[in-house]
Amino acid sequence: MSVLACYIRLSLADGDLGNGKDESNSISNQRNLLHQYIENHPEFSDWTVQEFVDDGYTGTNDDRPEFQRMIELVRQDMIQCIIVKDLSRFARNYIITGEYLEQVFPFLGVRFISITDHYDSANNTTVEDNMSVVLKSVLNAYYSKDLGRKIASSFHQRMRQGTFKSKAPYGYRRVEDQISYQLDPESAKIVRLIFDLALKGCSTREIANRLNEDKIPTPAVYNRYHTEYNKTSSRTITENPIWEPTGILNILRNRAYTGDLIMRKAASVVSGSKKRRPTLPEEQIVKKDDHTPIVTHEEYDKVQHLFPLRAKRQKTRQRIEYTLKGTVRCGQCRRVMVYANYSYFVCRHSVLDHSSCSLKHFPAAEIENAVFEALKPLLETAAAAGKRTSRKNGSAPADFLTQCRKEIADTEYRERRCRQLKLDAYEEYTAGTLSLENYLKRKDSLTKQAKEYSRRLGTLKAQEKAYSGGEIPHDVQAVTDAAMQFRHNTSLTREMVTTFLESVYVYDDHYEFQWKEQALLEQLNGQQTNHTR
Repeated sequence: MSVLACYIRLSLADGDLGNGKDESNSISNQRNLLHQYIENHPEFSDWTVQEFVDDGYTGTNDDRPEFQRMIELVRQDMIQCIIVKDLSRFARNYIITGEYLEQVFPFLGVRFISITDHYDSANNTTVEDNMSVVLKSVLNAYYSKDLGRKIASSFHQRMRQGTFKSKAPYGYRRVEDQISYQLDPESAKIVRLIFDLALKGCSTREIANRLNEDKIPTPAVYNRYHTEYNKTSSRTITENPIWEPTGILNILRNRAYTGDLIMRKAASVVSGSKKRRPTLPEEQIVKKDDHTPIVTHEEYDKVQHLFPLRAKRQKTRQRIEYTLKGTVRCGQCRRVMVYANYSYFVCRHSVLDHSSCSLKHFPAAEIENAVFEALKPLLETAAAAGKRTSRKNGSAPADFLTQCRKEIADTEYRERRCRQLKLDAYEEYTAGTLSLENYLKRKDSLTKQAKEYSRRLGTLKAQEKAYSGGEIPHDVQAVTDAAMQFRHNTSLTREMVTTFLESVYVYDDHYEFQWKEQALLEQLNGQQTNHTR
């Protein structure tokens, strides 16, 4: 059965210049318009309609979760037609629009419909029609850039007028009806202590060790459970969080602690781009004596002399490339480990007092061998699964479908279980048997798990549909093809790492592997991901 994708997008900028949302572009309005169009065109009566909604994402790039999911299904030949309200909902970048409409969709045989633009790729084939689409795409891109400049100008004007509310730094908090920061007595004492220790000649490492010894919570932990701004924050807190020298240095260099409010510290490199650059002092907007200071200007200036900014070193040599680059992580703090002396890995946080990270040096050759030995059986089984498929007609074996349905049932159970556990945790909290801190931790963990199961279900159901039609899904085919390509290798290569390995977590007595397409590999292999030394 053919699938029709309804794509809906709402940017945070839509309606932000006024007091309300732009109703013409609202999610409900777009949805109603698309479904009305489908109802008025009998040719789609037997089609399966699938909806993709990106709420709060800009159209200047294609870095949108639902957009990417839709395009992936298009590449897997699981979507035959895409319908949008207008071209600006699809993208506000004429390069992106042109690439998909003129190259990707025609190559894949996908029909594209833009309702208010009266564009249908099945009917609009003349030079005039294509030129009209190009012009509209250019205008949409210009509109987006112009809107971005207006919004930025509005923010800058509010900064100059002193009516712009920004995130409060550690040591302060926001009050609902006030613009300026208010002192947070508990965390402000810690900021004062950090400056006092620095003025006494302590290094950032010594200060971090002192705070860790006194079991003072890090700013991320404190803000998460004590300040209004961060109670709803989705920011991830690392396991076993401790104070680090870099965090201490960031506090010591924050001029906000003198009572001055520094705004516009960064600016977009190009309008509409997410890439930002630090602004020069003359580009910043400063409001002196905006809030209660924690340190004096004299103390702040003295600390800056004690911890001067280092000039950026010129890149006189090429970056070091090695097989496991960016994938080896400490099993305790979960951070990427340092590749030292071209021979071993070590956790940079292990030298801090009260750190739970191992001080051991882990030989790179040993980790590479462990990854290779763990990957070999996965490649063998995945390659064998690929051989069972018929290259002639692309048909999939019946056991693929059976295993896929088992995975769906198991994932659905796990997702329901997460929801139930969240409800149980809430009931424990309201009954007073679970603290707010532990409730929020458990809730965040379960929410993250539920989202992953939901994402996995979408992938599995797409696979089930392909298997039911006797076809092999694109992602399965890609994995089995790669497995057959590397199965005869006698050692680990960088290409194998970038294709299959997400991370390897290093502990004193074992490794834990996280693979790309891990659920799919486990579905094909049923292998464990731990390796004990």
